Amino acid sequence: MKEFLNNQYKNLFLWSPFVMAMGAVLYFSGYSEPNFHFPILISLLSSAIIFRHKNIIITAIALFIFGFFYSMSFTKIIDTPQLYNSYRTHNISGIVQNIDFMPDKTRITLKIPANQIDSKYSANKHTLVRLSLGKDSNIPNINDKISGNTMLFHPASAYVPDDFDFARWAYFNKLSGTGFFKDYKINATKNSFENLRTKIHIKSNSVLTDAFVLGYKNTIPKFESNIWKTVGVGHIWSISGFHMTLVGGWLFAIFYLLFRCIAPITKRIPAKYPAMICAWCGLLFYLGISGFSVATVRAFLMTTLIFAAFMFGRNVLSLRNAVLVFFLIFLINPFYVMHAGFQLSFAAMFGLLWFFDKSEYQKRSKIKRIGHNLYTAFMTAVVAGTFTLPFIIAHFGYIPVYSLIGNFVILPIFSFAIMPMIIIGSVFAYFGYHYINNITYDIYIFALNIAEQITKQPYATIDAPHISNTVLGLCVVGLLCVILIAKSDSKNFFSRNINYIIGSIFLSAAGIILINSEKPLFYSTFDNELVGFVKNEKIHFNKSKVSKHFFAFDSWRTFNNEKITTDILRHKCAKGLCTYKTPNWNLVYMQSVKTVIDNINETCRDKSVDYIVSPVSVNAPKCYAKILTGGMVIYPSGKIKQISNHRPWHKGL
Repeated sequence: MKEFLNNQYKNLFLWSPFVMAMGAVLYFSGYSEPNFHFPILISLLSSAIIFRHKNIIITAIALFIFGFFYSMSFTKIIDTPQLYNSYRTHNISGIVQNIDFMPDKTRITLKIPANQIDSKYSANKHTLVRLSLGKDSNIPNINDKISGNTMLFHPASAYVPDDFDFARWAYFNKLSGTGFFKDYKINATKNSFENLRTKIHIKSNSVLTDAFVLGYKNTIPKFESNIWKTVGVGHIWSISGFHMTLVGGWLFAIFYLLFRCIAPITKRIPAKYPAMICAWCGLLFYLGISGFSVATVRAFLMTTLIFAAFMFGRNVLSLRNAVLVFFLIFLINPFYVMHAGFQLSFAAMFGLLWFFDKSEYQKRSKIKRIGHNLYTAFMTAVVAGTFTLPFIIAHFGYIPVYSLIGNFVILPIFSFAIMPMIIIGSVFAYFGYHYINNITYDIYIFALNIAEQITKQPYATIDAPHISNTVLGLCVVGLLCVILIAKSDSKNFFSRNINYIIGSIFLSAAGIILINSEKPLFYSTFDNELVGFVKNEKIHFNKSKVSKHFFAFDSWRTFNNEKITTDILRHKCAKGLCTYKTPNWNLVYMQSVKTVIDNINETCRDKSVDYIVSPVSVNAPKCYAKILTGGMVIYPSGKIKQISNHRPWHKGL
């Protein structure tokens, strides 16, 4: 044991960001806001302990505390204004910050004075709202001043436990409300660098330019997006390491050849140094033109470290560099650890760096080089797919069975044809020449047809049960054990494979919990306006339409592993009173205050009723334990799990 512990010291630094991130995850996923004062002071004290204390256990605890309280401090500093009322008609005026072009509409992000959404805020404080425009509306430019009548809503909270909480995401993106413009006018126009994106979008008129050059999300129709996700290459539609690597490699090769031709420079310094600087500047421009998304920033920082390592003669691709990028992004915004893109990109990156860490350059013949390149491409797809699988299941609810085939067949088409051609084509399209873009789109359709054929094969996707935070956490720890536990060179089997053994224990525990997990039989929104009852494995709703809880219908059906259809099954409530019986418990749901007043006494006396779901708090001491309020799910065993609605990002709900 002593030898094993001594062997782990070299990897202790690699564990540090994950211990810190676990503290952040605990804070962000908590049910209610912790009652701590001066979180900034606590995070500063814990950081001082991290840098000064040599005891491993104390340092680990300090890292965990730092992650928790740094996240709490960041939340208080952000202090995004909350929309306390939904507005059917509300006049606002602000400056356009971002434009997102989608297949069926255009969506803009508007910066407005916070007092426009609630008079209690100061006019000096600003916030963001995201508004949809009509398909044929006049599109403004970035930095245009725009005003008009809107319909505005508070971002929706999670509708099931451990699910995506849009209200939380919006809070950390400084977004106070969403909705759409009924009518508007553009009052003033200003020029900016961001308008270059809009000009390229208009002149290129290509979804491929929008996605791979300009970084717009949701540029392709939903059915095409589903095809790419099914074949396991959905990540290519978010500019990240894949795109940065390709663009950085091409820029470096071009500038390297150019500088090799300039003798006065190459006589003094190797051509690779100025080539790297020019390539880095090109990537910085690419980062700006693509919109500074989280995945793109992460990839740019990693590429910067790689270039710096090259120039200073250090190890280029290492887990330590990845850890440094992790730390930096965490300090910029700790909430990034909750982003699907952050988790997927770092999972793939750490897995690949671990697998190829021992690879050494070997002189090979042409045939062996081809074989080695095919092996590398194959193992890249296998390793990346394995390490990202838990996060794909957690965030998307399915397993892409043919992702290996999709990555092996489709990615080369994007890497060597679509990506370089669309970048060159976008430049030509800016000056009115669309020939290259048209050819690129034909190649894209060819790749889409191949992907569509793959999706038509049997069991292209397998619906997966919902993964709780506990299960996902065990999966993460298991994968980290495989990567970061240093194994011994001893002949003993357990010593040589200790990382796989410990990792398998955590992954097996996650699998056992997942297999034995229940699916809820009853669902309720935080205000108990909309509820769902599972009958014959299908959810039946008390209402067929509730605009305030528009996303709850699909969220609950997805959580129940149902196919999303337009048909909404109804559970009829006689005079606002719904009864629901299961083998282990019976429930009564009261739909309105009047229903509660008329029926609460009789229902309380009914001993066969185990739960009473009420839209209001009721003063009924004799059956207080029966009465449930707030967002919740109830499992077949009778276990109740409340859905958080008591955090800073939920104040307006």
